[in-house]
Amino acid sequence: MKKFIALALLLISPVASIAGFPEGKNGYDLEKLEKSFRLPCDEIGNDDCIARVFGVGACTWIFGIKNGKEPSDALRIADQVLIALLKGNNLDINSAFNLEGSIKENIKKESTYRINFCKAETKLAIPKLIKKLPEGIELDEERIENLATVFPLQYLSMFEVMRKRK
Repeated sequence: MKKFIALALLLISPVASIAGFPEGKNGYDLEKLEKSFRLPCDEIGNDDCIARVFGVGACTWIFGIKNGKEPSDALRIADQVLIALLKGNNLDINSAFNLEGSIKENIKKESTYRINFCKAETKLAIPKLIKKLPEGIELDEERIENLATVFPLQYLSMFEVMRKRK
C-alpha cells in the first residue's frame, strides 16, 4: 500500500520538464516521428489526440523561435511535425472543426491546456515573435505574460482562419 501511495504521489507531483523533439543537423526526422510517436487515441478518443497534436505543434513552433529560428521557419517546421503526427496516428484534422469552421470547443479547451505546458518557453519566445510594436507600446513583463496567456488561442485561430478561407 505504501508503494502505491508513493507511486501515486510521484505521478501527480508537478515536475519541470523540457519537451520537444531532438533536432539534428538535417532537422527533424519526420518519417521517424510519423512511424514511432503513437498516441493512445483508442483509449482517449480522436478529439483528445488532435488536441495533443495541436499542443505539440504549438510548442514545437515556440521552441524553434526560442532557439533562434525565424518565426516563419519555425512555423514551417512545426507544421511539418504536426502533419507527421496526424498521419502517424491516423487522425483527420478536418474532424477538429465544427460546421462553421471553428475548432470544436472540447478540442480548443484541451489544446489550450496542452499548449500551456510550454508557457515559460512562450514567454521567452515572445520578444522574438513580436518584432515591432506600435510607437509608445513597450514589451514589458506584464505584456509578455498577457501575450503568453492568449498565445494558445491565437495559435488555434490560425487553423480556423485557414479552414474558413477554404
